[in-house]
Amino acid sequence: MIMRSRRGTTPLDAIYAAAAQPERWPETLTHVADHLGATGGMIAYVAPRGRQSFLVTGRLREDLGALFIERYLQNPWTIAMAGVPIGKPVTVNSLIDTGALRRTAFHADILAPQGIETNLNVKEAVFGGHGGLGGFGFTLSQRGAEQAGERLRRFGRLVPHLSRALETSLTLGRYADGARQLARVLQLMPGPALLLDRAGRISHANPAAEALLRQRDGLMTDREGGLRLAAALPAETGALMRAVTEALSIAAGSDTALRPPLRLTRPSGRAPLLVILVPLPPPAFAFWELTEAARALVLVIDPAPQPLAAAEAAGAAFGLTAAEARVAALIAGGLSGPQAAAVLGISPTTLKTHLLRCFDKTGVRSQAGLMRLLGALPSGPGPFFRDKG
Repeated sequence: MIMRSRRGTTPLDAIYAAAAQPERWPETLTHVADHLGATGGMIAYVAPRGRQSFLVTGRLREDLGALFIERYLQNPWTIAMAGVPIGKPVTVNSLIDTGALRRTAFHADILAPQGIETNLNVKEAVFGGHGGLGGFGFTLSQRGAEQAGERLRRFGRLVPHLSRALETSLTLGRYADGARQLARVLQLMPGPALLLDRAGRISHANPAAEALLRQRDGLMTDREGGLRLAAALPAETGALMRAVTEALSIAAGSDTALRPPLRLTRPSGRAPLLVILVPLPPPAFAFWELTEAARALVLVIDPAPQPLAAAEAAGAAFGLTAAEARVAALIAGGLSGPQAAAVLGISPTTLKTHLLRCFDKTGVRSQAGLMRLLGALPSGPGPFFRDKG
């Protein structure tokens, strides 16, 4: 039987109110704790390496909650719960040596100051991904522990509703932290823009970004699944990956200094792209950290398109082949010989051969002369760069 409080609200009312409004979970945990005869309640998540653990509490000390996250994620209760089936409510002290528990720093620092004797616990499936562990817990005092059997039966009747409400909150969290609104804004932006999730994978790309990625002209996706960004030059890919990692670290709360915009070389010979990474604020509620929401915004700027038709004009005037024109455009764009060879996927020797033929056909004697020549020719895209064969 579900009892009503003096205000006429049942535990189920409170549980399903929190499903739609996650900011009400602390209030709901307190309400359910009252129903169970517990001193407080919590939603705890012990994350695997590389993810963020959290604790949402009702009527428990916030300072000790922070200490728990900092020092005591691995404790006798957590270790014992690892072997309990998902969805099975237990009194956690029934799983451990309570005498040994009382001799731990966890007991001295976290449990004793709050008068906590034991905990009613249940593991939740939604927290089990990637090696994580978490669920609901309701703390019992010494007096409450004396009637642990009855309190556990009450808890068991509420577990299906708590699980369903938690799953609903997580589902809504995928749409409530601004990611959908941000994606809509990106769709309206004329320039390339992308969103990255916590793992650095592309979660959204606007039409301009999709077109740029298809061109593989300076910025592209990796060849293994196409979920992460890469650059044309291997050295620039490394710098891009480091910048993404730092932006995601800042989004997670670190005080890492943000890098300036990155300059990415374009194989077509156009002016380099500028890539700006913007860390996004954390989700509005703790366990929305489990969703694959956006964590970084990537803006791509083409400040001054390189006059590619200058190479086409040089080809028409001086008889350059398509391969020679591409080399001329990259050199005119400021790349060194080794960089241009890496962009085109040819050996330095082959590039040098093309470059010498450019010198011979145009009458110039240096890369600087070639840059001046192409700089004097008209701009605009040309057919030499439509076919990279």
